[in-house]
Amino acid sequence: MSIAGEVLAQWTNQGVDVWHASPSAGFVEEEVVAWLRDLVGFDGGGFGILTSGGVMANLMALAVARDVHLARLVGSDGPPRGADLERARAYASDQAHFSIARSLSILGLPASALRVLPSDDRFRLGADTVAAAVAKDRADGFVPWCVAAVSGSTNTGSVDPVGDLAGVAEREGLWLHVDAAYGGAVRLSPRDAWRVPDLERADSVTIDPHKWFFQAYDVGALIVRRRQDLLTTFHGAPEYYRSTRPEDEPLNWYQYSMEGTRRFRALKLWLSWRHLGSDGFARLIEANLDLAAYLAGRCTDGEDFEITPATPELSVVCFRHLPGGAEDAARLDPETLDRHQDRLQRALEISGEGWVSTTRLRGRTWLRAGIVNYLSTREDVDRVLDALRRHASRVASDLGP
Repeated sequence: MSIAGEVLAQWTNQGVDVWHASPSAGFVEEEVVAWLRDLVGFDGGGFGILTSGGVMANLMALAVARDVHLARLVGSDGPPRGADLERARAYASDQAHFSIARSLSILGLPASALRVLPSDDRFRLGADTVAAAVAKDRADGFVPWCVAAVSGSTNTGSVDPVGDLAGVAEREGLWLHVDAAYGGAVRLSPRDAWRVPDLERADSVTIDPHKWFFQAYDVGALIVRRRQDLLTTFHGAPEYYRSTRPEDEPLNWYQYSMEGTRRFRALKLWLSWRHLGSDGFARLIEANLDLAAYLAGRCTDGEDFEITPATPELSVVCFRHLPGGAEDAARLDPETLDRHQDRLQRALEISGEGWVSTTRLRGRTWLRAGIVNYLSTREDVDRVLDALRRHASRVASDLGP
């Protein structure tokens, strides 16, 4: 259904910027944004806009946080620039998406503006850790400004305690942005919505429908608590977009985005949601969660794999092979064990039997499976693990006795 929507969107060829260029696309995007706003939990005052993906949504969210909230903190009459940015401090964990640091750099903030704080043993950003960093920065004369939390990290699937972080943000006067690009869709599931709580307490939220809404590339979304914040940040209009009757001006989407003309991204998601309903999406997401739990269980049942964290929070499973079992692997040099994971991943990839990525956690190399395909099955999990074990017997021969 998503592919059908993409074909129809290209066929109608609506550039979603001014109303007169895209009346049907404007209506459809408005409704999809309302559905996503309700998913996040914002009331009718909330609004949003579809983007190319999570990176663009995070960039726009931090632009809004800079021009609306930081301006308020530093007492600026307009968007803060120059020296005002030098003193600003934002906070994120070591599991935050790379786009947070990239966005701050693009927005003119120095590298020192981002305080990357250590995550806990489940790769989550603790509220006490943020509070301590805020207190130190404020005492040193800086301006604590923004917390960038994550609900479903790309790396590990970790979910920060957004409610606790919201408490710190409210108490300290900080903007709270939540990158829920991956995890936000879980809130469609009555069974598993508890895994991603408290998004409604954020100021801005990123959602990425080409992840767990199973949409064709590309479509992301930025949802904000206050519609006016988008207008304040992106309100500028060229002369050729002027309205002869401003009091009757319709919805012009360029006023809510750093982009002008945008693709008709909403149609494929609108059709999919109308086709499946929230319950249908929920069932597909639950199946992925169950499959991740199955993979984690298969890894812990044997002696030759280990996982971290012990229980996946969403559908990302980080695991590694232990040649000879846990005791033998413990006697290996850690870097040798890291190289074993890299060689094993490469052997699986070359074989064509399956694919996992690798990542670095706490300085060590792990295999990583991110399950976001509704066609994946338990048989796929079994086949990949069997292939990894088979290739490991050959790869491990390079490790020595």
